[in-house]
Amino acid sequence: MKRQSWTAWFGTGAMLISLSLIMTACVGGNNQASQGASPDSPDGRLMLSMMLPTYNAEQMPESSSILAQLEEKTNTDLSVSWVPSSSYTDKLSATVASGELPKAFVALEPKASFIINAARSGMFWEVGPYLSSYPNLSKMSDVVLNNVSIDGKIYGLYRERDLARFGLMIRQDWLDNLELEPPKNLDELYEVLKAFANQDPDQNGRQDTVGLAVGMQGNNIAGFKDILVYMGGPNEWELKDGQMIPAHMTEAYMDTLKFYKRLYDEKLINQDFALVQDGRTVMYKGKAGLWIDNMIDGKNIEENIKKVVPEAKIDLINRIAGPNGDATRAGAGFLGMYMIPKTSVKTEEELKQILTYFDKVSEKEIQNLLKYGVEGMQYTLESGQYVQSTDAKARAEMTDSSQFMILQNEIENYGTELEQLSTELFKDNATFATPNPAAPFISNTAIELGNELNKIIQDATVKFIMGTASEQEWQQAVDKWLQGGGSKIMEEINAEYAKTGKS
Repeated sequence: MKRQSWTAWFGTGAMLISLSLIMTACVGGNNQASQGASPDSPDGRLMLSMMLPTYNAEQMPESSSILAQLEEKTNTDLSVSWVPSSSYTDKLSATVASGELPKAFVALEPKASFIINAARSGMFWEVGPYLSSYPNLSKMSDVVLNNVSIDGKIYGLYRERDLARFGLMIRQDWLDNLELEPPKNLDELYEVLKAFANQDPDQNGRQDTVGLAVGMQGNNIAGFKDILVYMGGPNEWELKDGQMIPAHMTEAYMDTLKFYKRLYDEKLINQDFALVQDGRTVMYKGKAGLWIDNMIDGKNIEENIKKVVPEAKIDLINRIAGPNGDATRAGAGFLGMYMIPKTSVKTEEELKQILTYFDKVSEKEIQNLLKYGVEGMQYTLESGQYVQSTDAKARAEMTDSSQFMILQNEIENYGTELEQLSTELFKDNATFATPNPAAPFISNTAIELGNELNKIIQDATVKFIMGTASEQEWQQAVDKWLQGGGSKIMEEINAEYAKTGKS
């Protein structure tokens, strides 16, 4: 393979609050999903209750043709409690605290403190030892399994996402207008950004464009982590001389700071980047030539630019060479994972039945069912091209159907030219992507203080780029991070790494 009860500490008051919250979470859903202890049906079908996030105002109808086919193909009766994604983690925390869990649920944040504490208490089945017995689950990536592990153990089935999806989305029409070749390394990237800002790539006679669109994506500067890896830097943490070092304490991080400051000083990026919540909006206006992030965005970016510049064309680039050759950043490779509580699934026999269900879900036919729906209902194929149904009722039946998915390795690609290109580049990225070596390790201090400490570094990074903080002041921010708990985080991460015996 590529690869009891713990609520006593919670306190009576917290338990009452938690029970109140879980009752609220189940309003509008099927109450059976919160009980988990329903027996198998007389005809041998598996009775499986679940709690899943919904990203839509209207949840999947119980009469959904997608749900009916999923149940038929897996010989399962599914009882699903849908919870809005915006409140999902809070509701799950309350549900875990109550101990009244369904037989399976999705943990959107598998390294949340309440999940870690529950796993360590023995609340969930450790599924790692069973995976090799299932033809599809045995294909799970060792890298991703390592990323989701808690203390070296696998407590769930991750929901697969491409491991390395990052790259450049570039205005090919601007390259053509300026007779430029796509950049292949950092020096060429800088020259292209400079030309995009200064040589009138949109041919309107005005100097009103920038090279790189930048915004604060989730409080991280768009593209910064990717440029850092291009510079030969680490992905979040660096393993050097047997020690884990956070990225912001490396020489490459300072090189990246200076690179972004140069782009800012020369007006090659939008000057309001620190106030822009989504840098893609700068691309949408047709005034920026490049965006760095998940390349799946290429299609959406091109479609939005075409609303103001009909002739616009986006191309994708996944390889930019730096001091260490071609580089790209690996992601986690998953979006949440399914976990199976021992409080609801009492026996190994039932655990194996549930794993058989998830293995079946990962077959090609069902992967495509959950991705596209039923041919003739949710979509048709016209000359081999996917055409989504315009019937609102039919489309509503596949609301959040992707939430049931585990692996996505057998999905047919019916996408546009850009979507198909991104799929191929994702595969190429996976062959040379730089992983985060600290991904498997847990720091209790980071769980408690991580957001507060990260803000120190994020604020100092923005100030340095904008020229309002010197290199000395940047170092003072790093010292503040260390003194505020950063040193403890490093100590804990390195202690976890030492347990692997690789140091």
